[in-house]
Amino acid sequence: MPVAPHAESVAANTMPGSRPLLPGEIAGVRVAHHRLDKGTLTLRGDRLQLVVLVLLGGAATIRSGGASTRFADKTCYVARPGDDIHIEADGHAEVLEVDWALTEEDYGRIDLAGMAFPIVQDYAASPQYRDYFKSEKTISRTLVGPHVLPRFCMGSVESIGPDRIEPHAHPMLDQLFFSFAENDITLLIDGQRHALGGSTLLHIPLGSNHGVDVSPGKRMHYLWLDFFQRHEDMDYIAEVHKDVPSRTL
Repeated sequence: MPVAPHAESVAANTMPGSRPLLPGEIAGVRVAHHRLDKGTLTLRGDRLQLVVLVLLGGAATIRSGGASTRFADKTCYVARPGDDIHIEADGHAEVLEVDWALTEEDYGRIDLAGMAFPIVQDYAASPQYRDYFKSEKTISRTLVGPHVLPRFCMGSVESIGPDRIEPHAHPMLDQLFFSFAENDITLLIDGQRHALGGSTLLHIPLGSNHGVDVSPGKRMHYLWLDFFQRHEDMDYIAEVHKDVPSRTL
């Protein structure tokens, strides 16, 4: 009998609080979902831990390393490793936290002097790309490109059905999907079909052949998070993702 991919939904969680998602699913990775009302959430820094935040909804002021910025739309935020992060919600805010354990070699590869931290990428202004297994209709965005951070990339995919992402595999990386609330798609994993609704973290099995079907009128909108074992394997992203002019649905 086919085994469903590991997934965990926060769609029914409407109360403020923090929740770990799929703990232990990928070695060195910790994901947490935070629903915040007024108040401040503090994340303590560790120089050997990369912390990537995605403001999924609402508004919040995020402070780290002496910088303080208010965000009121989808945003990707990366603090300097080791810096404490303070998230102050302005009413309601929903935040995805992704922690990635670094090695000493990873830490040495970060251009601490030349790179401006925090790294902030406005979601709507993210550069767009296309790869060979997606249709021209699909909008793909890069939030964290290859070789910016150690062994990590992140982006998103968006479309309205009918649409399809053809099955493909990338055995050099572990991948998570986190679906936005409006997402309603069917995943194709090793010949089996699996529904993926909104506000869900899902692990694409390592080395699996996977794609997506989007039914007419349904929405595809999710983040992909790639975790590489070797730095040079990020060249795959640079080779496959081809920059295209930005557009909207």
